[in-house]
Amino acid sequence: MVTTNLKNADSSDVQNPFAEYVVAIKAYYTFQWPVRWRLGAAEGLSYSEKISYIEQSEMDRKGYKPSKLLNFLDFSVDVNLGDTFKSKSLDKVWLGYSLHHRSGIFSTSSAFGRIKGGSNYNTLYLQWHF
Repeated sequence: MVTTNLKNADSSDVQNPFAEYVVAIKAYYTFQWPVRWRLGAAEGLSYSEKISYIEQSEMDRKGYKPSKLLNFLDFSVDVNLGDTFKSKSLDKVWLGYSLHHRSGIFSTSSAFGRIKGGSNYNTLYLQWHF
C-alpha cells in the first residue's frame, strides 16, 4: 500500500493543503454477513511535507518538537457494493470507513524524535479492484 493524501483539501483559516506520503502493509479479513464485509489493518511510515495544525498544537502544548516522519496505522471496515446492490458490475467496488493515525509510538522510538502524540483522520472512500 502506497498512498499520497492531500490533507485539508478544503480551504482553512489555519493551514493550506499539503501532501502526506504513506508506505504501509495492509491486511484484510473478509467475511459474509449477509453481504461481504472486510476488516483491514495497516502499519507503516508516514512522511508529511508540513506539520498539520492539529499535530503542531498538540506538540506545542506538550513542549515537543514535531516530526514530519511518524509511524502510521490504519484501521478500516468496508462493505462490498456488488453484494449490497446485487450488481455484478459493482462486484469489485468497496465502500469503506478508515481511521488514519500518525504517531510517535508513545515516545518509544528515537526515529520519530521520542515524541508522544500525533493525529487521527477519519475517511470515507470507494475502492475499486481492477
